[in-house]
Amino acid sequence: MDKKIAVIGMGHFGMHLAVELARKGADVLAIDDNLDRLDEIKEQITHTVRLDTTEETPLRSQGLEEFDAVVVAIGDNFEASLLTVAMLQKIGVKRIIVRAVTAVHERILQHLGVTEIILPAAEAAERLANSLLFENVIDSFALNSEYTIAEVTAPDEFIGQTVEKLDLRKRLEISLVTIKRIGHESRLLGFKTKEVEMIIGVPLPATTIERGDVLVVFGSKESIQQLTELE
Repeated sequence: MDKKIAVIGMGHFGMHLAVELARKGADVLAIDDNLDRLDEIKEQITHTVRLDTTEETPLRSQGLEEFDAVVVAIGDNFEASLLTVAMLQKIGVKRIIVRAVTAVHERILQHLGVTEIILPAAEAAERLANSLLFENVIDSFALNSEYTIAEVTAPDEFIGQTVEKLDLRKRLEISLVTIKRIGHESRLLGFKTKEVEMIIGVPLPATTIERGDVLVVFGSKESIQQLTELE
């Protein structure tokens, strides 16, 4: 069965989230009080509805308590976001995910009992900072203030060595999750080949690191920084 997800607030973030969820097969309900915003995406998602989510009666009429999750993506109206969260809690929505614009907003949401809070701007800023400061970091995703998952270009000294010999867990207190590798496959009729990205899966102790490999690793930010400084 497809996941049923409602997205409230069709700003830039909310629109992209709703469309991406629909593209991946979710049953999406987009909610906003601006009809023009809904018209922009109505052909790409399952349902759209125009209503004021700070009002209990129209919000309750949508049956949101039956959805797998409701994402509050309102970014330009702090009060409306908080009131919407309060209404969703009153209705009995089982999973509420809220976009916070500032750290203050985040703390207030935590006081309201919201446990799933996203800070898109802060997360994007941190990812950009990592890519600028550590040239071998291709991408990263912070799990909390201490631990992160990062994609790091394999250092030269790793090339030709096995996962077992590198022993990253002991050496740097880092876990190797998987390896992304560029391979080649034949085009139609086999006359030419094209590059394709391959995921190695869970690396085995005997897996050998090749030049150009991207290591997907998990660890503390300090440990991953140490990895990026290797040559």
